[in-house]
Amino acid sequence: MEKYNETVADNNKVAFIHISQDSSDSDAEDWATAESFPWLTVLPDDVKRSDLAEYHTRSVVPFYTMVDGDGKEVANGSSAIFQKIAKLVAE
Repeated sequence: MEKYNETVADNNKVAFIHISQDSSDSDAEDWATAESFPWLTVLPDDVKRSDLAEYHTRSVVPFYTMVDGDGKEVANGSSAIFQKIAKLVAE
């Protein structure tokens, strides 16, 4: 959360979206609330109905994928993504 607050929270070039892998909407909402996520959480039923399923996490949680405005993946993993964000902030 600290990296998010430092580099993303006030950055209009980047947005975080949590794509839930929970088994139910209520489980996803409970976890997001418990963790105090300040970003949008896409609930399991909505993930199934959207094109966001292709960005679902791999075998590790949390898994980070960064996509551009066209939906193209540009980075994977926390370290790579926060490096990209740092570059965006510097521009």
